Amino acid sequence: MLRQLLSITQTAERLRVRPEYVRELVAKKRLSFTHGEQLDAAQVEQLAKLMEKLRKNGIATLVEITAQGDDKIVD
Repeated sequence: MLRQLLSITQTAERLRVRPEYVRELVAKKRLSFTHGEQLDAAQVEQLAKLMEKLRKNGIATLVEITAQGDDKIVD
């Protein structure tokens, strides 16, 4: 099965952040490069969903994640 890969620019657009911040996320191991400087689209999408939820609901999202007691992203 082939994975869809995104460039740093495409990832930044999807996450609605600067490309420099994408590099920070990689440095902090929130995202990881898959092939060269390409990122796995599924991993980016998972993070994008969390970031959108945080932008929308703020601290309530963090409380919900903590209450679940695991690292899974809440859908």
